[in-house]
Amino acid sequence: MSTKHLSRMAVLGGLMALAGGRWLTPNAQAVGTPLAPPAMYGPGVWQGKGTAVVRVLDRLDVHVEVISVPTGTTAHYKSLDITAGRCLERPKTLSPDAAGWLELHDTHPDGAIFKGWMLAAEPGLGVFESAVYDVRMVRCEGVDVAPMAPALPVPAVPVLAPSGSDQPADAVPGVVGSHPSTGSGAPSAGDAPPASPESGGEY
Repeated sequence: MSTKHLSRMAVLGGLMALAGGRWLTPNAQAVGTPLAPPAMYGPGVWQGKGTAVVRVLDRLDVHVEVISVPTGTTAHYKSLDITAGRCLERPKTLSPDAAGWLELHDTHPDGAIFKGWMLAAEPGLGVFESAVYDVRMVRCEGVDVAPMAPALPVPAVPVLAPSGSDQPADAVPGVVGSHPSTGSGAPSAGDAPPASPESGGEY
């Protein structure tokens, strides 16, 4: 006996046990409590955070440093000044991303300067063009600050329509007993089979 056949028998046995020793019919439906859909923020909602976290790579010695910069302050790494103006992150119910408004200044003579947004999920949109340093946005952290994400909406719980299996047999079309008996056993005019070419009818 194959493994697939044994697994089918196990499933059928479980269904019979759930039915209290009676086989479940194909029309049997599970009865449960309706659940509300998950509450989600809109795609344009971002939450302000108090600290921007950036990763700095020194190309000269291949050293990587992860630096936390509170918004409104300036951090220093070797000859690089990093100022974080704002930090925004997507809510937890959306795909993760973080955006930081950063001002970068390499204090070396003729050092590179950058001012703008850097996105963690799209590092190619804000690039610090420096021969010495590579700076990437990592994430936002810290306390919530403006702009504040609004409260999630409360989704409505769907109302389940009653299933058709609860209807009496007389109300279900196509079920024996749905039409009154004529007493003669012959089908009524409404139960006559459709005409076919063999009986002189047309398609």
